[in-house]
Amino acid sequence: MTAVEVPEPEPDWQEATTPPYGTGKNPAHQWSVWEHCSPTFQMIGVLRLPVRPVARRLRLHVERSWDGLDALDVVLFRLRGYSFALSKHDGSPADVSYVWLTEPHGDADQAWDVLLEVVGIGAEAVAFRGGAHEGLSVQSSTAREGTESAHIPGNVPERSLRARIRCVIGMPRSPS
Repeated sequence: MTAVEVPEPEPDWQEATTPPYGTGKNPAHQWSVWEHCSPTFQMIGVLRLPVRPVARRLRLHVERSWDGLDALDVVLFRLRGYSFALSKHDGSPADVSYVWLTEPHGDADQAWDVLLEVVGIGAEAVAFRGGAHEGLSVQSSTAREGTESAHIPGNVPERSLRARIRCVIGMPRSPS
């Protein structure tokens, strides 16, 4: 049998996982398992603690992945009929994790109640309930002050998921 040799990548090809996607010379674009699955997830809020303590409590294995924002820690698990994902991007605040339902469900409040009960924490551990587009009207005054400059002509408001979450949990805008 003849050995087949695959040529090395072209010198001007960027990594296939490097944003901005589709703008470099590499004809391939690689996406993570997380990116492939997460568009179907329903974000239900943010916890005021990282993924690892919850994973430790439930004896879950934390996986490393990445998406268009950053590398991240993630756990996917089921509790009493709800399928959850908890994620924390490396560039996000150290003390928060995003809570997702991996299957559509109409009663996110009941899912929260199950998660909090089984993990053994109270409602004070919840930064906010709702999706990334919800809750912006109930921002703290600090969060509103940090976003007022977005309404000045010539300023472009931050629209990323991370920016919206930072706003909702009362963190200042990230430096440009």
